[in-house]
Amino acid sequence: MTLRTLTISLADRRVLNDVVPDAVEPALLGGRGLGAWMLGARVGAKIGPLSPDNQLIFAAGPLAGRLPSMSGGFTVTTRSPLTRGIAHGWALGGWGAALRRAGYDALALTGQSQEWCVVRINDGQIELLAAGKLLGLDTVDTARALRRALGDEYSVVCIGPAGEAGVSYASIVADGSYAAEPAGAGAVMAHKRIKAIAVRGTGELALADAARVHAVIAAVERRAASSDVAGDLRAYGGLAFAERAEELGALSARNGQESALRGIANLHRDEFVDRAPRDGRGCLGCPLPCHAAYTSEPGEASAYPDLDALAGFGPRLGITDPETVVAASDLCLRLGIDAVAMSAALGFLMECSDRELTRTAAVAWGDGASVLAAIRRMGQKHEKRDILSLGVGEMAEVYWGSAAFAPQVKRLAFGALDLRALPLLALATAVSPIGGDYRYAMAMEELLPAPPAWLPNDASAPPALRGVVARLIWYERFAAALDAAGLCRRLALYAYQITPGEVNELLSAALGRPFSGADVAALGERLVTFERALAHRYDLGEDTLPVRWRDEPLALGAAAGKLPALDDLIPDYYRRHGWDPDGRPTPARLVELGIDGLV
Repeated sequence: MTLRTLTISLADRRVLNDVVPDAVEPALLGGRGLGAWMLGARVGAKIGPLSPDNQLIFAAGPLAGRLPSMSGGFTVTTRSPLTRGIAHGWALGGWGAALRRAGYDALALTGQSQEWCVVRINDGQIELLAAGKLLGLDTVDTARALRRALGDEYSVVCIGPAGEAGVSYASIVADGSYAAEPAGAGAVMAHKRIKAIAVRGTGELALADAARVHAVIAAVERRAASSDVAGDLRAYGGLAFAERAEELGALSARNGQESALRGIANLHRDEFVDRAPRDGRGCLGCPLPCHAAYTSEPGEASAYPDLDALAGFGPRLGITDPETVVAASDLCLRLGIDAVAMSAALGFLMECSDRELTRTAAVAWGDGASVLAAIRRMGQKHEKRDILSLGVGEMAEVYWGSAAFAPQVKRLAFGALDLRALPLLALATAVSPIGGDYRYAMAMEELLPAPPAWLPNDASAPPALRGVVARLIWYERFAAALDAAGLCRRLALYAYQITPGEVNELLSAALGRPFSGADVAALGERLVTFERALAHRYDLGEDTLPVRWRDEPLALGAAAGKLPALDDLIPDYYRRHGWDPDGRPTPARLVELGIDGLV
């Protein structure tokens, strides 16, 4: 399959149709794999994240635009202004499908526009339009205004006021609903002075065996209709896992200082469901619409919070008011901010204030009004940058002695689920090549009543470590294969409604060439190792956790006394990947996987 890529040089407004080497598609397929290769091939170690020569790469896998559902999202890849390393953001929706129907597997932006503009892609026609009155609009209003001006058939990704104001962890939002997080891709897009990218694609992408594709989708739909996990996700969205997280002691309070939050019953998932009518729209045609919004008045909606927002703006900040959690989640979406990074920065600043490391903090534990005011400030330009706009990784360098309790790895904030209660997520956070974010692998099984039968186990490991390393590697590879193929990772991993065998079937039936389980596993293995090598090129930070979550157990609750056994887990993780003792893929390993010529 020939990969079709488009590069726009913003400084001189040149449009380039690129040629991708023949070796890339068989090794890395497309989607995230194509984006990672393009970054590695074009952005050297000396090109900084905010250099005009850094590239912002949007890519969608070969199933995007081909399937009637489950495949419309995209991956955005760049060099992160937060970590200085490889960054991936993931988004749902239909923008990726529109890009592929317009004729492109990937879009890369390089250089810097002299003026703020909008990229318009209408099938093969490319234009740069003046951003005009769009500047200052939030992500919801930007998408609405562009569809009104260009037509409802356009799909829009954009940044919000936070990106325009220079927030380092600004995010990109698709169609006013789906945030592409984490790692600050919105800050790179803002630095290039691109407010939005509107895409209309009308091309037909053929299925090699449509009957076989529809049979697989029907099987997924039947499973989703009867699954208890799917039923909870339909009813509660990401909050479906909140009760289990609390049972495990993973909802610690005040930046992980306390085992539990007094009054947390006010944040029970039913409180959010009962609050107002919930519109569970989700992506078009999806058998399990996980995205939802509250309908508060005609024509207007507010974002329904997910588990990260609940844990981050609730227990992490000492807040027990559901209204504050909902408002904070909605503000982050509209301003274009990664909610995980926002809540981490706020909790960290609150603790720094308690420890008298700063006297300028304007936020306090449990004070919803000050939290919402602080988030709103992220959408405003100031003569002097607000410390919160830097992100917790850089903030920890400002406040001396704060690294031990800064919730970040490799300068990227991690979520508020307490990693001392969740060893699989702890390892995933410590070793992720994009920095401290579990979404790289999306290993959520610790929050399930019972994991799916197809997951691996490792009877040879000591009981305390059983399955953790083997399962994380499985999740990494499966997530990588899903992203390269263009299948929805939330449906397959967060909800566990697509099996590995069905991924093989969909690729084979859609593309017309055989894909076995071994082929798809090898695809994931190659991509994970490729990205690890690329991360080391960009000077990957240490695989570890901050002292609080690594060495200081909670005193009370279900997670009392527990710590992730990273000293044992990480060496085993490297060994099983075939990397050296420092976690670097060896030249022999790259040759073995057939990617030595691509890195």
